[in-house]
Amino acid sequence: MSDDVERELKLVPDDPGLLDRLVAEAQFGELTVAGRRHEIQRNSFFDTASHSLGAKRVGFRRRTIEGQPMAIWSLKSDARVLRGVTTRSEIELRLDADMAPMLALSTLRQVASQRGAAALAEQLGDALASGPPLAKPFLEMETDRTMLDLESRANKVELALDRVRLLGHKYEEVEIEAELKRGDEQALDAVRTAIEALGAVSESNGSKLSRAMAHLEACACAARS
Repeated sequence: MSDDVERELKLVPDDPGLLDRLVAEAQFGELTVAGRRHEIQRNSFFDTASHSLGAKRVGFRRRTIEGQPMAIWSLKSDARVLRGVTTRSEIELRLDADMAPMLALSTLRQVASQRGAAALAEQLGDALASGPPLAKPFLEMETDRTMLDLESRANKVELALDRVRLLGHKYEEVEIEAELKRGDEQALDAVRTAIEALGAVSESNGSKLSRAMAHLEACACAARS
């Protein structure tokens, strides 16, 4: 599995309290909880004035984490989804949080070309033909994330339990993400089975960003903020 391909199971619990029950678990099928972590993220999303990144289905995000001096800048392609598992190209770099978005994006594009994500780099080039990304994000979310590191001899999965709020708006959601870090995709099936034994879930509809954007369009609160 390439380090620059993200494979992630995304689920929504019927009961938000399921997140607390999952934190207390020590075993998910054959995978054992090897560690637990907690962080508060601020996720900022950027686009050009003509929204060309969104039109090309290219995601460009800056993630800052409380207590960490550097930001994680990410470039993502559109995702393929099968049985709740999303697969897409992803390039991530730790860079200065105050870096100009265009400079961060240029660095990500160069790395994408070097790491075999040429299609993503080409999509980005087409999107930037209309101009550079704006200096200010068009949307920001805060994520309260608890992470469980799940491991077996052959597999490693990062289980993220997210409580998300859209900054400046009355919108909140919860989501469960299980990202395959090493091994076979069947490990995600095993994690899903273990989660479903503790509470009902459904497959996520789109991404956190797409759902937040849909909320803004439905409530027209972007025009009021």
